[in-house]
Amino acid sequence: MSCFQFEINFDKTLAFTGHRPDKLFGYDPLEEGNMRLFLKLKTLVERLINRRGIDTFVSGMALGSDMWSAQVILSLKKKYPHIKLICAVPCMNQSEKWKRGDKDTYHNILKDADHICYISKEDYTPWCMQKRNEWMVDNSKFLIAIWDGIEAGGTWNTVKYANKRQRSVIRLDPKSLSITL
Repeated sequence: MSCFQFEINFDKTLAFTGHRPDKLFGYDPLEEGNMRLFLKLKTLVERLINRRGIDTFVSGMALGSDMWSAQVILSLKKKYPHIKLICAVPCMNQSEKWKRGDKDTYHNILKDADHICYISKEDYTPWCMQKRNEWMVDNSKFLIAIWDGIEAGGTWNTVKYANKRQRSVIRLDPKSLSITL
């Protein structure tokens, strides 16, 4: 399945995957641990823009790592106006059960994104989340996983799939902030 109405340079595309807020430092993005993670991620992404020429970034738009990654890209667009944010939305009602503030953040990110790709036109199912993750990996050469390296779940499945597809995986440990290639 392709959602692109434009050319994408696979070798310069990076996707994000990672833990939800309950496995990070909670739901408040301004909490100290989340802020440190956000700043570390911003530094890492900026390094990849400058050293690898990565210019297209894909977020799955889930709460936590995904949306914070999208916000990192939007904040870097001021300095690097050539970079693009693609939102890979797994299903039509992804944010339906979220709190009002989270919904507002979600819609603001979508409004500012360069492209939105709806992976499934269905309502939420676990299948659409996995399909979204596979789509992101299939359309990206690089993957940043904000993941403790232990916890099984969607992030672990995405990393496993990326390794199977021979993608370059960069793991950012959310607690220690260490980076593993």
